[in-house]
Amino acid sequence: MKKRWLLLSALTLGACTSYQVPDSPNFPANSRWVIMPMINHSNTPMAAEKAEQILSAQLYAKGINARIYPASEVKDLASILDRNAKRRNAQAWLANQNVDYVISGSVEEWHYKSGLDGEPAVGITLEVQSARSKATHWRATGTRSGWGRESVSGTGQIVIEELLDGLNIEQP
Repeated sequence: MKKRWLLLSALTLGACTSYQVPDSPNFPANSRWVIMPMINHSNTPMAAEKAEQILSAQLYAKGINARIYPASEVKDLASILDRNAKRRNAQAWLANQNVDYVISGSVEEWHYKSGLDGEPAVGITLEVQSARSKATHWRATGTRSGWGRESVSGTGQIVIEELLDGLNIEQP
């Protein structure tokens, strides 16, 4: 009976997370990285920007001092409503930068589930490309549902940390 309970508990807890994280090639720690705008597929405004900030901190903890694309000057309503304006501005900025790798991705889910407990749910995909050749070197995705007292940002931090564990960084 005890083994059944343990197996049931493991299956229940395992259903709360899903990660597809392949090992990456080795990236030199002294290479130059830029975080480009993430795409927000969630229904939560500013979810991509929140994920970008967490990504920046997590990369720094791994020894990568990545720069984030500069904020765009928003001067009219059309610019605010144009979802691609930020990406176009960031791409124009990137064209003039001396960068080795670009990391970007998307936020598929970033919210609290409705219901009695309101657990946080986060889904993120990350991708590393060569800035010069545009070749994709690594791509990973992960989702996680937290517990009722966890925050969405805390759950997002866990997902991003798990994804970045697949990056192999060569320290000098």
